[in-house]
Amino acid sequence: MASELKTQGSMSPESQDGMAKLARTIRDKILIDEPIKEEELIDQLERAATEIDELLGSSLGPKGMNKIILNPVGDIFVTSDGKVILKEMDVLHPIVTSLKKLAESMDKACGDGTKTAVIFASNLIKNAVGLIRAGVHPTIIIEGYELAMQKAYEMLQYSIKQASEEDIRTTIMCSATGKGIERQQAEAVTDIVLQVISHLNEKQAGRLDLNRNVKILKKRGGPEIVAIEGLILDENPARVDMPAEFESPAVLITNYDLKIKSGYLNPQHNLKMDSVQTSLLFEDRRKEMCGKIARKIIDSGANVLFSEGDIDPYIETLLRDSNILAFKKLKMKDLEKLAEATGTTLMAQQDEINPQDLGRADSIKVEKKNGENFVFITVKEKAIATILIWEPVKYGLDKVEEAVDDALNNAAFLLKNKGIVNGGGAIEFELAHMIRLFAATQTGKKQLAVQAYADSLEKIPTILARNMGMNAIDAMAQMRNSYSRGIEARIDLSRKVTEKGPKVYDSATVKKLAIIAGTETARNVLRIDEIVPKR
Repeated sequence: MASELKTQGSMSPESQDGMAKLARTIRDKILIDEPIKEEELIDQLERAATEIDELLGSSLGPKGMNKIILNPVGDIFVTSDGKVILKEMDVLHPIVTSLKKLAESMDKACGDGTKTAVIFASNLIKNAVGLIRAGVHPTIIIEGYELAMQKAYEMLQYSIKQASEEDIRTTIMCSATGKGIERQQAEAVTDIVLQVISHLNEKQAGRLDLNRNVKILKKRGGPEIVAIEGLILDENPARVDMPAEFESPAVLITNYDLKIKSGYLNPQHNLKMDSVQTSLLFEDRRKEMCGKIARKIIDSGANVLFSEGDIDPYIETLLRDSNILAFKKLKMKDLEKLAEATGTTLMAQQDEINPQDLGRADSIKVEKKNGENFVFITVKEKAIATILIWEPVKYGLDKVEEAVDDALNNAAFLLKNKGIVNGGGAIEFELAHMIRLFAATQTGKKQLAVQAYADSLEKIPTILARNMGMNAIDAMAQMRNSYSRGIEARIDLSRKVTEKGPKVYDSATVKKLAIIAGTETARNVLRIDEIVPKR
């Protein structure tokens, strides 16, 4: 205690004022100054859940609205992606944080279904608040939610169908369309994703790691989207007059400067540049040493050099004269990915370069697209691929990238499990209807919790209808009418409740995870009976 007082006493008034401002800023973000419990806690739960539901709800589906997010450092995001919206929210309220963690876990687990899970969890919390105010204890609500989740999971199993090749393509395209891109773009994304996933699965069946095996490169221009089995780098050759294309090249990767510093020329530092003759001696010595470095590379048999460091202009000339393509000042993460793709390692300065140390590729080509040079490194025998996206504006780039990301994740899941369910809110509506029937078999207040669970599920198609510009009440009435007649209707892009038109499917695995994760998050939140700020 004495040491704490001493420390506080030693702080200047300016430091104390700065600490007070920092504490105030944090409290403003957390929105909590005093312990919160009972009725006030219920209010906090309702407000947080309602705000998150409204924030994400309006951006759900292919016709969802966008959000402009201005973060504290001045970056502007225009997006409808759930994980980006929640990630950039500058709020530390514990309830909001719980829902943000749900989004993060869904993104890590399957890369899709983020908004569905968070909106579902938010509505479970909101509906629970209404029951709590009506006198239902949270423990009973949690038990009811657990029963309803088990029944929803069981019923979902009966609704799953095994996808054909055409169904898989449809499901992937639906996931891309869900990001709000045009159908033509979604078809292009689907073709690219199927090409990439097919290649990866062929080379590494059952062990796909999209973060490691797929690189997505975004550039302004186009619009266009291409993919190769290998790597694409946005780099310029060291010299414009170097060869631009090789078949079956030998690749050398170095992580040091290919140039001579003055300290190596005159380690004793006993010579001065006080005459032309001395300068010429220095230049001759420099060229001699550069020649040895270049000869080491040339004799190795390398056709293409990728260097993390700089390259001396004289070495560049010697490499050009020997028909070697060179790149300099590359990023280490690109070199590491390149080394893995070509089956080699980064060479240090002291290493001897032997032909067996060189990497191999099917082809390397430098090509100019949209006014910028790109290096296309094709390596068909490795489980690695690159997708290159061109779009005229940054917002379009981000939208297509989000669509590609969701499509890749859905394609990877469908390779492992080809189970699909009807999309467009159809499966959520069907499960809600079944759980309402199940609620009738329950007794006491638990029945109300099961009913609230069904209402939360039905909120998904309700929001989809509203975002399509439809009357949500009329849409749900039409869904009930169709369901009573045995017709599997859905919310369609034509702004109708219909079973006709192009099919809409979702991955069953993603849907299961969204329901389970959303329920678990809501249950954890409802177990809170007090929020205590740490002083």
